[in-house]
Amino acid sequence: METIYQSKFSKHEYDNETKIIFTDWFKETADMTASDFKNEMQEWLNAFRKCKPSYLYDRCVDFGYPISPDEQIWMAHLLNAEWIELGLKKYAHIIPSEMIAELSVEQTFDEFFQMKLENQYPIIDFADKEKALEWLMM
Repeated sequence: METIYQSKFSKHEYDNETKIIFTDWFKETADMTASDFKNEMQEWLNAFRKCKPSYLYDRCVDFGYPISPDEQIWMAHLLNAEWIELGLKKYAHIIPSEMIAELSVEQTFDEFFQMKLENQYPIIDFADKEKALEWLMM
């Protein structure tokens, strides 16, 4: 497993054998500024550009940043189309424990689907980390 990017807010690792990018969000995300959030999203996109994963395993259990409605739209437009173009096939999302962060993440996914892009990958929420990994590997 290769670490593609790491900060105090997140870490993105890539497993070339399974073509999975593993993203971890840390509790420090509760203290992110809007600028920090945008930077982290750009770095996430850069990690995808570097390794072109087929699958995303997004562990958001400790994600605490409440994504504003404007940021949700911005994030969807920044990431979604390019992730499709880069070949993302499945997105397993481990839900945040913080309720407001979870709601804002869910609303962000709604923005992804409202774009109605061809070859849209499925995004499935999981509370169980093992079931998420099993689903990705099916």
